[in-house]
Amino acid sequence: MLGIIGGIIGTEARPGYSARGRHLEQLQETQACRRCDLEDADLSGAQLQGVDLRGANLNQANLEGANLEGANLEGAILTQTNLQGANLSRATVVEGQLGQAQLQGANLTQANFNFARLGRANLEGAQLQGAQFLSARLNHVNLAGADLAGTDFRSAVLNGADLQQVRWSQANFQGASLREATLQGSSGFGVNLNRANLVNADLTEVRLSEGRLTGAVAVGAIFADADLSGAALNLGDFQGADLSGANLQGAVLSEILLMGASLRGTNLTYSYLFGANLTAAQLQGTRFSGADLRGVLFRGADLTEADLTDAIIEGADFTDAVLTGATIPQV
Repeated sequence: MLGIIGGIIGTEARPGYSARGRHLEQLQETQACRRCDLEDADLSGAQLQGVDLRGANLNQANLEGANLEGANLEGAILTQTNLQGANLSRATVVEGQLGQAQLQGANLTQANFNFARLGRANLEGAQLQGAQFLSARLNHVNLAGADLAGTDFRSAVLNGADLQQVRWSQANFQGASLREATLQGSSGFGVNLNRANLVNADLTEVRLSEGRLTGAVAVGAIFADADLSGAALNLGDFQGADLSGANLQGAVLSEILLMGASLRGTNLTYSYLFGANLTAAQLQGTRFSGADLRGVLFRGADLTEADLTDAIIEGADFTDAVLTGATIPQV
């Protein structure tokens, strides 16, 4: 760190050098500079492992390629800061302000961003394995192509976020808000979306086998051609959602709300839908063979060409349902 910081100090000549220069010298000598003013500072490539920059102002600073492994940036201001390719593994950025920060390709593995604000930040292709974002605000953040394996987003807000093609096995989004987020083509297993808000989110072709969506609210969401095999969607609200062509084989959907939803050609073989509400749902060509449909409401639903072979239908209500060409077992 000494050589790089020293070079920066030696070439600092802009107005305001006095205060900033002193802060850079302090950082060089003590590896600590709490509440320092380093706005616009050029620290690109700097070796800053383990430094204490709590509450520091790094607004619009250049930290591209910097090594901040294990650094303490709690409460730091990093608005519009360039952190592209930086190493923040195991860093503490609790309550940090990173609105519109540039973090493309950055290493954030096992970093702590709890309660941080990252609105419209760019984390495309970043490594976030095992990082923590508990109750963080990430509205309209770009996480496309990022690795989120084991990342903790519990109660975080990611409304309008771009999570296309992310890898998110074992990620935890319990209670998170992902309204109108885009998750097309994302893949992983064991993802926790229990009680998550997925209203109007786009999860086209997402891979969520054995995912947990108990109590999730996904009104108007798109799950077309998604893999939800073995997933738990019980007690969820999926009214008006599009699950056409999705694979829900062996999934648990007990007491789910699917009124007006589209499940055309969906695979629900051997799934468990006890007490589900599919009133006015579009179920043309849907496969229910071997499914548990006890007490399911199919009122006004369109089951044209649906296959209910060997399904359990005791107590199911088909009032006003369209059953043209459907295969339904005798009760």
